[in-house]
Amino acid sequence: MGDSRSWTSNLAVVTLHSFEAGVVRLYYEPCPGAPITTNGLDLTSLFTALPGLRRHRCDNGRHRSFFDEARDTEVAHLLEHVLIELLALDGQSRARICGATNLDDAPLRYRIKVSGWTDAAQAEDCIEKALLLLEDKEL
Repeated sequence: MGDSRSWTSNLAVVTLHSFEAGVVRLYYEPCPGAPITTNGLDLTSLFTALPGLRRHRCDNGRHRSFFDEARDTEVAHLLEHVLIELLALDGQSRARICGATNLDDAPLRYRIKVSGWTDAAQAEDCIEKALLLLEDKEL
């Protein structure tokens, strides 16, 4: 992939760093004043809009479901799972999708990696939808 693409929302600037072999790598940089974690946020409407999120598993080291993890995690991590769910709703087999979110070396920048995409256009469409969903839920 050539030039990177960025989206700016009321939550963050999300940059598509790379797309290669079905793997998307993003940078997530929270906007000033935007929440960094989901602690204290009401996620009910998001889980209603995307009920499949309740079935997500998360290797969080605490043996908690993603539903429980989502109540106190980074918004970037929540975005990862929203992207995974949108990819599954777009027809990709859940068994072929995986993701990870890590804090980057840069202050308050997260790396998000999601695999299982058909092409970059599909990934870009889902990124746009995910950001709109998160904004609509008034995080």
